[in-house]
Amino acid sequence: MKRLQKLGLGILMMACFGTAVPQPAQAGMFTQTEVEQSNYVVMAVPIARGGYRLLVVEQIKNTRPCWSESGSNPIVVDPLLTTFDFTGICGRATDSNGYSIRVAQQDLGLQYSLRIEQGNGELVLVGSSHRGGPAMVIGRTYGMQEGQFLKFILEPGWRLTRRTYEGRVLGHVYFTNDSWEAATGAAPTSVSSQEVPPPVPVSNEVNELPTSAAPIAIPVPSPQS
Repeated sequence: MKRLQKLGLGILMMACFGTAVPQPAQAGMFTQTEVEQSNYVVMAVPIARGGYRLLVVEQIKNTRPCWSESGSNPIVVDPLLTTFDFTGICGRATDSNGYSIRVAQQDLGLQYSLRIEQGNGELVLVGSSHRGGPAMVIGRTYGMQEGQFLKFILEPGWRLTRRTYEGRVLGHVYFTNDSWEAATGAAPTSVSSQEVPPPVPVSNEVNELPTSAAPIAIPVPSPQS
């Protein structure tokens, strides 16, 4: 069953990449809106070639749970949305089309990438600068369990918010901190948001990913709608 769920999630994430719509607005024109944190889970997804990919799942409606959690240090996540048609029930962001970093009211999508590092018996979610700026430790799993989907616990000062544009709430999720010093332990660096960064492990185009998608065929036993 677990192998089928992972296969289903792989198909789901591939479908996400094909449905992103370019966002013409400049990053500096975006603002943020607060969200209920318990409606989201941030997880590390193991990938076949090794390493982990970041996935953010949102519970939009309570029709069916989008995930379940078990254990502690680390918390293991079961991505239930891979077992049914989640349209309108669950939202998901699989790459920088769907999530980015925002610090002190500044959109850092073109300046920082999100990546997962492993060490000292845990996974760490890190904001990494393309231009030599200070790194940001955003979340930790507080333990390891190979081959499992692991939940990130955000560090103090960090939370999720949603991107807004001209009063309209968009599907894009921000990893948000209100203070640059709290996020990095250093004063902000002077960078231009208009420069295009070099290739990084997670791409950083400023695009929007819809919070729901058309039904996706997922090879699981007897799916329910």
